[in-house]
Amino acid sequence: MRMFKAVFAAPFLAGALLLFTGLAGCGEASEESAAEETGLPAEVKLQNWIAILNLMPGPGPASFYVTGEVELPASNYEARLVKRVPQGINPKVLMLDLVLEPLKVPGTQALEWRLVRYEEEAARGAGAPYEQIEIFYQGNRIKRIMDIKVAQ
Repeated sequence: MRMFKAVFAAPFLAGALLLFTGLAGCGEASEESAAEETGLPAEVKLQNWIAILNLMPGPGPASFYVTGEVELPASNYEARLVKRVPQGINPKVLMLDLVLEPLKVPGTQALEWRLVRYEEEAARGAGAPYEQIEIFYQGNRIKRIMDIKVAQ
């Protein structure tokens, strides 16, 4: 009787194992195909990033801005920096999302560096509104700026 149970149990376990590994593989395949469908790169290259508190005299309020360059996978992509919602628990850390979007126009497949910028009003005389900036892409932090310049 024990031999009978073992003979039937082995194919059942093998089938369950194939089913389980097949389902796990399906999840991975769908994530990969979703990335391929959007055409967005898994990683991005960055250069020349800076954060500046602009207190230069002139009309209008002071400003705070973050700017840098991102390498785009093709000429028909747009790059933007948007304030992350929600922000983190520390109000002195500005969290920004780098958003890449394919435009609905033809473009070349040549890699291209593009300038991106985030800007907001700042109060004069209050100092830098943030102590550090964190840039995120697809949920992962890809850049931290700790040195904020002041232009007076």
